[in-house]
Amino acid sequence: MTPEIEAYARIIQGLHEKFQPHPAQIKIGQALIRDNFKDVFVEAGRNLGKTTLVCYLLWRWAALNPGSENYYFAPYMKQAREIVWASYMLQNFGPREWVFDENNTEMRIPFRNGSFIKADGSDNVNAYRGVKPNGLIVFDEFKDFRPEFYDAFDPNRAAYNAPLIIIGTPPDRQCQFSEVRDAYKKNPTKAYFHAPTTDNPYISKEWLESKRLELIERGEEDVWQREYLALQVTSGATKIFPMIDKSLVKPHGELMHSIMRDLKRLEWIWFADPAAASTFAVLFVAYNPYTKMLYLLDEIYEQNQAQMTVVQIGKRILEKRDELNSRAEWRQGYDEAATWFQNEMLDHFSEHLEPSQKSANDKESGLTLIKDAILKNKVIISDRCVKTFREMDNYYKDRNGNIPKKDDHNIDNLRYILAALYYSLHSEKEEEIDDYPLGGRSTSRKLTGIL
Repeated sequence: MTPEIEAYARIIQGLHEKFQPHPAQIKIGQALIRDNFKDVFVEAGRNLGKTTLVCYLLWRWAALNPGSENYYFAPYMKQAREIVWASYMLQNFGPREWVFDENNTEMRIPFRNGSFIKADGSDNVNAYRGVKPNGLIVFDEFKDFRPEFYDAFDPNRAAYNAPLIIIGTPPDRQCQFSEVRDAYKKNPTKAYFHAPTTDNPYISKEWLESKRLELIERGEEDVWQREYLALQVTSGATKIFPMIDKSLVKPHGELMHSIMRDLKRLEWIWFADPAAASTFAVLFVAYNPYTKMLYLLDEIYEQNQAQMTVVQIGKRILEKRDELNSRAEWRQGYDEAATWFQNEMLDHFSEHLEPSQKSANDKESGLTLIKDAILKNKVIISDRCVKTFREMDNYYKDRNGNIPKKDDHNIDNLRYILAALYYSLHSEKEEEIDDYPLGGRSTSRKLTGIL
């Protein structure tokens, strides 16, 4: 037996003294280790043993690949500390003699062979924009990750072709989890696993049946399907825009071409929901007061704090505004709570903005007006408004019937816009129309829009 094989055997024996994977875990691990897949996605039920599995794989990768940089990410750093660090699951998973030291503050385990394992959260997105790891990466409970973390971190793997395991229970609505999962399922170079709780042979079937009946009796069969069968099903919570679907979305060029015939009738308006730390959102809308049509044309949805200065955002706003229609007299507005934004837009760009009227308008009434406009087929959305559509499609009241106070930035902007337009589906407006615009007998008639 060669020294390399002996070392390999010692590592495997050391790990398996504490952990014996069950068949479903073995199948997932083999995709990474035996079949050399660099991208593995696991849609798992609760109690499958997913966190135990990824701790095993992180230790195995760190031990067998000297000098490797291995990361475990949970949605939040505090969550990572609770799941794998405070419980000592990660630190004590394998033989302690392999470990050189541990850093409790950084949640980092340095190995004697030069490798390390570090735990952190997706909320620490800016710290990892330039990190190029050369070891195994784990994203645990991916449905709750900050979307920009995946977008920022995933390209960093290219430097060393670092493998990634994404694992977690499915969400109750369409989100980044769904999009990434579907992309994995379609790509033969990536590995996808559906692993319900029943794949764990150590979970009592009697206990599972009891849990199933309990959840059904409470009217929560969706929870059973999602958390134990690992199926993505809609939550029992109330969807605020149940009528929203992709039929409302049109290619941007097609939409702009279709409104050209009404160009002189349209009103043009944008509103901003400014922020310095979370999401800076801007929504651009064209409105036909005669037909009551609302055209959601474009958006800004910046979540990188480094890009949120008024100079940078303001320049992008004006560029988008002028690209959409440089000749229009645009109405321009902002969330009235962010007077600093208005002041800086005036200082840097000499642009006057109007404040929102949210203090004089009830939020629920504004949402009802948006719903009514959609139901009356008065809303068309450009395919540029990706984040706006996602907000509306994933906007749910909680189980207590409360409207959420997050992930609604461009929904708020749309409310501000409707308030600024005094939008109503019951008003009338008249317009002079020339029957013979190219000459000859000229008469005028009234066009009355009753909606």
